[in-house]
Amino acid sequence: MKKFALKGLALSLALAGASQMAMAADGEINFVGSVTDNTCPVVVDDLNGSAGAGDVSLGSVPVTSLASAGQVAGGGAFTLTIDTTAPGCSVAGKKAVVKFLSLSGSAGSSGQWIGLTPEAGVATNVAVQIKDASGKDLQMGLESSPYLDLTQPLRFTANYIATGAATAGPANAKAAFTVDYQ
Repeated sequence: MKKFALKGLALSLALAGASQMAMAADGEINFVGSVTDNTCPVVVDDLNGSAGAGDVSLGSVPVTSLASAGQVAGGGAFTLTIDTTAPGCSVAGKKAVVKFLSLSGSAGSSGQWIGLTPEAGVATNVAVQIKDASGKDLQMGLESSPYLDLTQPLRFTANYIATGAATAGPANAKAAFTVDYQ
C-alpha cells in the first residue's frame, strides 16, 4: 500500500510540475492612441463641376492614352475645405497633414494608388493617383506634406494612371481621407 501511495504522490508531483511548464510566457501589450481637440467638418469640392457631393470627375479617356504602365490621363482638381466657423473648431496656430486610404483596393507596385471599384466590365490595369498642390504623388496610407494655412482650401489633383496596358470599362474608385491637425 505504501508503494502505491508513493507512486501516486510521485505522479501527482510530476503532473503538477508539468502543468507549471504549460503556462504561457509573460508578454507585454502596448495600447496606443490619443485624445484630440474637437474635429472640424471638412467639405470635398470638385473644381471640375461634378454634381455629387464628394464626387470628383476624372472624365472619360481613350484606352490608347493608358497604353503602357506609368501613363497618366484624365484628371480633376479638388479641394478639402475645413469649416473653421463650426462650433468647437479651432485651427489657429495649427497645421494639417492629410492621409488617403483606398476603399476600393490598392494598385501599383507598392499599393500606392487607389484601385478601381470591382464591377461588371471594369477597366483593367488602371488606378487613380492623387497628388498634392505641389504635384507630389500621395501614396495611400502615408501623410501628405503639411498644409500651413488651414483657412484656405487644401488643394489636390487626381488622375488615372496605367499599371499596364489598359482595357476599356468603368473606372470608378473610392477613398477615405483623414485630416490630422497638428
